Amino acid sequence: MNTEELPLFPLSAVLLPGGRLPLQIFEPRYLDLVSHCMKTDSGFGIVRITSGHEVIIAQGTTPPATAEIGTLARIVDWDALPAGRLRITVEGSRRFRILDSRVQANGLLLGEVQWLAEPASGPLADEHLFLHDIMSGLAEHPALARLGVSGSWADSASLSWALAQYLPLEESDRYAVLGESEPLARLAYLDRLVKAMGSS
Repeated sequence: MNTEELPLFPLSAVLLPGGRLPLQIFEPRYLDLVSHCMKTDSGFGIVRITSGHEVIIAQGTTPPATAEIGTLARIVDWDALPAGRLRITVEGSRRFRILDSRVQANGLLLGEVQWLAEPASGPLADEHLFLHDIMSGLAEHPALARLGVSGSWADSASLSWALAQYLPLEESDRYAVLGESEPLARLAYLDRLVKAMGSS
C-alpha cells in the first residue's frame, strides 16, 4: 500500500476535486506552509473538521479532530493583505484517506495518507442534463467568476464535483459527496438534494 505524508489544513468547509475555495491565511504555521508550497509547487490536504476549531487560540491547544477523507489542494492564486496576511485561492485535485496523523512542534498537522482511486467517468445521461444547466447558471455568478471557475462539465465526474462544491449545501452533504467514488451515485444524490430544494 503506497502512502505519503501530507501537511493538513483543517477547515469547517469541504473542498472537492476541481473545486475552488478562497482562504485567508494569518497563522504563522499556515503562512510557512503556503510559502513552502508556492516555492516547491506542492500542495496540502484540506480536511473537514469534525470537532474543534480552525484557529488554535493558545499554544498547546489540541488540534481539531478531522474527517477521514480529504482533498489535495493546490494554490492557483494569491494576494498579499495587510498585517502579513495572505488571501489565496486553492483548487482541489486528488482525494485521500488519512491513515495516521501527527502534530509538528509548530502545531501543523501532518497526515499519512493513501490516495483514493477514481473510477472512469462517462458522458452525461439525458436525465442529468438539467443538473448541467444548473451548474452553467451557477458559473455565471460573480462570486464564482472571481474564483476563476470555468469548465464544460460534460462528464458525470466533473459535473458531480462542481455541483457539490458550488450549490448551497450543508457541509455534511458536501462531505457525503466527497466520500462517494462512483460519479453516477454522486449525481443521484445531488439530484435528490436539488429536487428537495425545489420543493421546499
